[in-house]
Amino acid sequence: MSSAPDRVALHEFIARHRHFLLTTHINPDGDGLGSEVAVALWLDSLGKSTRIVNDAIMPPAFAFLARHAAFESFEAEAAERRFSECDAVIVLDTSNRQRIGRLAPLLDRHAIPVAVVDHHVTHARGFGQVNVIEPEASATGEILYDLIREGGATITPAIAEALYVALMTDTGSFRYSNTDPHAHRMAAELLTHGLDPQRLHSQVHAHASAGRLRFFGEVLSALELVADGRLVVLDASPEQFQRHGLVGADTDGLVDLPRSIAGVEAVALFSEIEPGKVKVSLRSTGRVAIDQVCSRLGGGGHIHAAGVLLRGTRAEARARIVPEVERLIAELPAATDGLASSAHAGAAPDAAARPGARARGGAA
Repeated sequence: MSSAPDRVALHEFIARHRHFLLTTHINPDGDGLGSEVAVALWLDSLGKSTRIVNDAIMPPAFAFLARHAAFESFEAEAAERRFSECDAVIVLDTSNRQRIGRLAPLLDRHAIPVAVVDHHVTHARGFGQVNVIEPEASATGEILYDLIREGGATITPAIAEALYVALMTDTGSFRYSNTDPHAHRMAAELLTHGLDPQRLHSQVHAHASAGRLRFFGEVLSALELVADGRLVVLDASPEQFQRHGLVGADTDGLVDLPRSIAGVEAVALFSEIEPGKVKVSLRSTGRVAIDQVCSRLGGGGHIHAAGVLLRGTRAEARARIVPEVERLIAELPAATDGLASSAHAGAAPDAAARPGARARGGAA
């Protein structure tokens, strides 16, 4: 996990290099993409050059961020060229090397120095020469907010917008239990830069197609309750993705919906995004720590929200995952009224409650 020296090391890393390649995880979300934009604008203000290259294409919900920075999706020859042009890589919102997808092998071929900035609890040691990994933060964008101010840079309206998107999306619009006082103070300060929170929320969340809603309806209508109603299992087939013209990223938010069912402790979604490739998404309502279930299989995430991509059929994926989650649920103490509640999909407990948790105030 990160410490003050790790932050200092990141500032020194940035000072040492001039040409940066930025990337984030596969199936990028608002935190990963917003963080990339914020870092690109920050480095540009320092006279550095940046390129953003991701394994996946930009999700439509976040296309508006591209007016602040250019995004490139992976193409083998172009990616090789971008790596040869840069002298450092910064990986954002994942500390799992495999989660950057097809860019991972290029790190070996080009032997480029790597820095990692992330807030996920799994893979907390990182894989970079410099690793700023702070699981107590609600979003990677929250860490960057502190780093940018520590470095003496100005939070411009464009940086503020990118960081607000990162924070808004990873806190579930400030609903999840990872939304601590520092996150609210950060949001309040960002809004002083002229942001319109209603517009940003609408830009991110008003992009659902009719096909995506029908897909959600099909999957939810077939949900299964197991473990005496304490585990919800959802299943999505390749045929459903094809029929509705969807991709893996279009399941975003689906796994969270059944958490509102009374008595549910966890939800498991098995999305066979193409034959033989199953995206597993796990969510806990607050009492089941499900991150290790995924990290043991090469995935990861947060204590209450995690995922992994498995090869094989949905039935095979279920056989590897469901018994493990059932075991964790069976080991839970009896719930008292109100204890099993809407914890964050990805939240850690409040920072003040964790032994050794640092105060996150950032620069004044």
